[in-house]
Amino acid sequence: MNKKNAFVCYDCFKLKSCKESAVSWVLFFIALVAVISLRAVNLFISINPLFAKALWYIGVGGFLIFFTYKFKYDHILHMELDRTGLKDKLLHRKELSGHDLDVLGTIVCKLSSRKDKINYGFIFVSSFLALAIAIYVDFIKK
Repeated sequence: MNKKNAFVCYDCFKLKSCKESAVSWVLFFIALVAVISLRAVNLFISINPLFAKALWYIGVGGFLIFFTYKFKYDHILHMELDRTGLKDKLLHRKELSGHDLDVLGTIVCKLSSRKDKINYGFIFVSSFLALAIAIYVDFIKK
C-alpha cells in the first residue's frame, strides 16, 4: 500500500459501514484498565500500599500505551490533511478528489466511533465514583 492510501480505511468503504480494528479494541480495553487502576489507587493506599503502587504503575503504563497509539494516529491524520490540503479545499469550497472523499469518509468513521463515547462515559462515571468515595472516606466517615 502506498503512502497516499495508507490513511484511508478501505474496509469501511467496501463494507459500507465503519469498521474498528482489532488493535483499536485492544487499546480501548487497555485504556479502561488504566482508568480503573488509577481510580482505585486511593482506595487501596491505606489497605495495601504495595497493591496501590502496582495499580498506579498499571494505570500510568496503560495510559502511556494508549496515548502513544492515539498520538501516532492523530499525527498520521494531520500529515494526511497537510498532504492533501483538504482543510484549505473545504474552507475555500474547492473541488475534492476521490482520495479527498476517501480521507473524509475515514475521518467521519473514526469520529463516529462508539468506543470514544464509552471511554468518556466510563472515565466520567469512574471519576465521579472515585471522588464520592474519597470524600466519604476522608470527610464523612471520620
